[in-house]
Amino acid sequence: MSSFINDFNNHIQAYFISSTYGNETLVTNNLNHLALVQDQRTFDVSVYSTNVFFVNLHKLMGTGTKKMALMWSAVSVLEAASKWEETRLALVRDFHYLPPLTNMLLEIHSGEQQQRLLALIELLTHGAQLESHEPFVEALILRLLALMEQGHGHKDKTELVTLALSILVNLCYRNLPMTYLLTKNISVSAFCGKIKELGLVACKMYIILERNDFMKEMDLQYLLKMSFKEVRTVLASKNSFILRHVVDYLHYIRQQDQHADKENGHKQLSMKDNFFRDNLKEFLDDIERHTCGQLDSTTANNTRKKRKCTEDKNSSGESSSNDCMDVLFEIMECIVALEPVGPDFRKRIADVALKWINTSKQSCARAVDLLRVVLEQSQTEKDKDETVRELVDACQDVLAELMAMVTNNTDEKLTISFSKLLSTMVKVQSSSSTTDLDNVAEQFFQHVFATILSCSGGPNSFNYSLADSEVRIFLWALHTFNDFANLSPTLWFAKVGNLLKQKPVHFMIARGITSGDLELTEAMMQVTATVDFPRREVSKMVGMLSGHKREKSSLDVGKAATGPTPPPAALSRELLERMSQTVSQIQDAIASGQISDVSTVELIEFYNCKIAMETQLMSDLRGSLGGMSAQISTLLHQNQLQAVEIDKVQRQNLPLVLKVSALENENRTLEKELNHMKSATASYDRKIGQMKHELSDYIRKYSEKNQQCGALAKEVEMYRVRDGNYEKENKRLQHELNDMTKTRDESRKLLKVAEDDRQKLAEQKESDKKMYESKIREREREISKRTDLCQQLEHQLQKRDTKIELQETELKDLLGQIAAKEERIAQIENELKESESIQKAIYSLMNKGKK
Repeated sequence: MSSFINDFNNHIQAYFISSTYGNETLVTNNLNHLALVQDQRTFDVSVYSTNVFFVNLHKLMGTGTKKMALMWSAVSVLEAASKWEETRLALVRDFHYLPPLTNMLLEIHSGEQQQRLLALIELLTHGAQLESHEPFVEALILRLLALMEQGHGHKDKTELVTLALSILVNLCYRNLPMTYLLTKNISVSAFCGKIKELGLVACKMYIILERNDFMKEMDLQYLLKMSFKEVRTVLASKNSFILRHVVDYLHYIRQQDQHADKENGHKQLSMKDNFFRDNLKEFLDDIERHTCGQLDSTTANNTRKKRKCTEDKNSSGESSSNDCMDVLFEIMECIVALEPVGPDFRKRIADVALKWINTSKQSCARAVDLLRVVLEQSQTEKDKDETVRELVDACQDVLAELMAMVTNNTDEKLTISFSKLLSTMVKVQSSSSTTDLDNVAEQFFQHVFATILSCSGGPNSFNYSLADSEVRIFLWALHTFNDFANLSPTLWFAKVGNLLKQKPVHFMIARGITSGDLELTEAMMQVTATVDFPRREVSKMVGMLSGHKREKSSLDVGKAATGPTPPPAALSRELLERMSQTVSQIQDAIASGQISDVSTVELIEFYNCKIAMETQLMSDLRGSLGGMSAQISTLLHQNQLQAVEIDKVQRQNLPLVLKVSALENENRTLEKELNHMKSATASYDRKIGQMKHELSDYIRKYSEKNQQCGALAKEVEMYRVRDGNYEKENKRLQHELNDMTKTRDESRKLLKVAEDDRQKLAEQKESDKKMYESKIREREREISKRTDLCQQLEHQLQKRDTKIELQETELKDLLGQIAAKEERIAQIENELKESESIQKAIYSLMNKGKK
C-alpha cells in the first residue's frame, strides 16, 4: 500500500497546480485504495513518505469543501489511519487535522454525514489536550452545541447528540481553560438539564462541570455503577466510543491506586461497591452472550468471504465490531487488574479470551493481553497450583495457533502481545518443564530475528531505516528471550548472547532507549542487566541517535515551561446578549426622544463608537489569529517533515558511521603493526649493515687473491711466450691455481668456522664475563665484609691510639723524670768523678809520701 501513498504524493502536486477532472480522479482513486488498507505499516508516521502524505492531505482538506466527494475520500483515509494509536495521536498533535475537520463540519447538514464526521472527531479528540485559544476550538464547540440543540428531543438523533457530547467531554477532560470556554457559551443549568438522558457521557460531563481538578467519592461511586450498567446498553449499538469512557475511568482508578495511599485510594472505594461483589456474574454473562454473538457473525462472515478476506484483508484488520470487542477486552483487563475477583471469575474471563482467539482470526491482540493479565493476576493472588496449571495448559493449547497468526500477518500489537504472553508463561513455568513452550519460542525466535541472523554482508547490509513498529517488535521479543535466558540458560543463554553481539541489535536497543516509551525503556533496562550486555557499543549508538532528539526535547521543555494557559477572561454568551439588548434599548430610547439630554446622548454615542471599535478590533484580531494559526500549522508541518527527514538521513548514514568506526579501529591496528614493522626493519638494517661490513672484508680478500692470480697469469703468459716447453709448468701452475682456489674456498670455510668459533668464544667470553661478574660480586661482598672488619679494626686502633697517646703522655712525664734523674745521676757521677780524681790525687800524694 505504500505505492498508493507515493502515487498520491505525486498526483496531488499536479492537482494543486491544475485541479482538472483527470487529476481529481487519480487523487480520489488513491485515497479510496488507502481507505481500505489494513496494514499498520502503511500509516507509520516514522516513515518520511507517510509524513509527506499527511501534510499533502491536510493541504487538500484546507483548500475548501467545494468538492465533497474528494473530502469524504480524505475522511475515509483518516478513519482508516485513526485505528492505530500512534498515528491517531500524530494526526492531532503533529498534523493538526481538527481545524479542517471543524470547517467541514460547519459546511455539512446531512445527519448521516454529520454523525460519521463526529465519530472521527470524537476518536481524534480522545486523550488529546488542545489549547483553548486556537481559533477553531470555539467554532467547534459552538457547532457541537448547535447540533445538540437541534437533536434535543429527537430519538433518531440520540447517537449524534451523544457523539457531540462525548467530543465536548474529550475537549474539557482535565482541561480547565477549555471548560471555561464551554461554560462561556452555555447556560450550565439548562445544558445539564438537556443532557441528563445521555447516560454515562452525561455523568462524566456533570463531574467536569462541577469539579474539573478532582472527583468526589460520591461521584466516583455513581460513575462506577453507571459505567457498567451502560456497558449492557452499549453492546447492542456497538458504540465503542462510550466504552472508551469506561476504560478511561478504570485507568484513572488504576493510576490513583498506584500513587495514592492504600487506605484512601480509589481501589479500596471501588471494592466497596456491591457491583463487583454481587453483580459481576451477571456482567460477565452479558459479555459472554455478546462475545458468542460476535463469534457467530464473524465465523459466518469469514465463511462467506473467505477468499476476499484472504486477498484484500490482512489479519491485522479491525472492523467496528472488533473495535467494540477490543474495548470490552480492555475493560475486563482493568477489572482483573483492579479487583480480587477470585479464580472462578478469572477462569471465566480467560475462557472468553481463549474462545475469541480460537474462533476469530483477527483483532485478538487485546484478547492475548487479557489472557496475560489473568495469568499474572492468578500468580499474584497465589491461586491453587491446579488452577494455575489448568490456565497455563489452556494458554499452551492456543500458542501454536497464535504463532501461525503472528507468522501470517504484520500486526504489531498482536506480535508484541504474543511476546509478552510468552514472557509471562515462562515465568509461571519456571519450576516445571517448558519443552512445548521452548518449541513455540524457537519458532518465534526464528520468525523475528531471522533477518538479523542472516545478514551475510555484515552489519552494513542491515536495513537501519526500519519503522518504529518493527523496532518495537524486535525489542519486545529481545526482552522476552532475555527472560527465557534467565530462567532457562541451557537453551537460550548462548542465543541471546549471540544476538547481543550483533550491530543491528545494538542500534535497535539504542532506538528503544531514546524512543520516549516508558514501558519499552523499562524493558530495555532489564535487558541491560545481563552479564555480557555491550554497554559501550549501545552507548555509542545512543549518542548517535540522541542529537536531534535532544534539541526537540529542549524545545518541548521550553514550551512546557511556559505553564498552562490561564482561563480566558471573557464574559458568558448570555451576558453578552443581555448587554446587546440593553444597548439596543438605549438606542431605541434615543431615537424615540425618551432620552433628551445632549450630554447623555453624546456620551452614549461615544460608548457606542467605542464598542464598535472594540468589536472591529476583536474581529481583526480573530482574523489575524486565524492566519497565524494557519501559518503555524504550515511551519509545524515543515518542522515535522524536516525532523522525519533528519531521522531518515541519520538512519541512512548509520552504516557509514559504523563503517568509519570499523575503519578507525582497523587503522589503529595497522598503525600498531606499522610501528612493529618499523622496529623490525631497524633491527634488520643493523644486521644488513653488519653483513655488508663482513662482505666488504670478503671482497677485499677476494681482490687480493685476484691480484695474485693476475700476477701468476702474467708469469704464465710470459713463460708461454718464451718457451712452449713451459706448458707443463703452466699446467702445473694452473693446477696450483686451482688448488689455490680450493684453498681459498677452504679458507673461506675455515673463516666461517673461525667466525663460528669466534661467536662461540664470544659466547664463552660472555659466560666467563658473567662468571667473573659473579665472582667480582662475591669478592665485593668479601671486600665489604673486610671493609666492615677494617672499620672495626680502625675503631680498635683509634681506641689503642688514644690509649697510646695517654701512655705517651705518661711516658713523656716519666722521661722527664728520668731526664731529671739522669741529670742528677750525671751530676752525681761528676761529683763522683771529682771525688775519684780527688781520691786519686790523694792516693798519688799518699803514694808519693810513702816513697
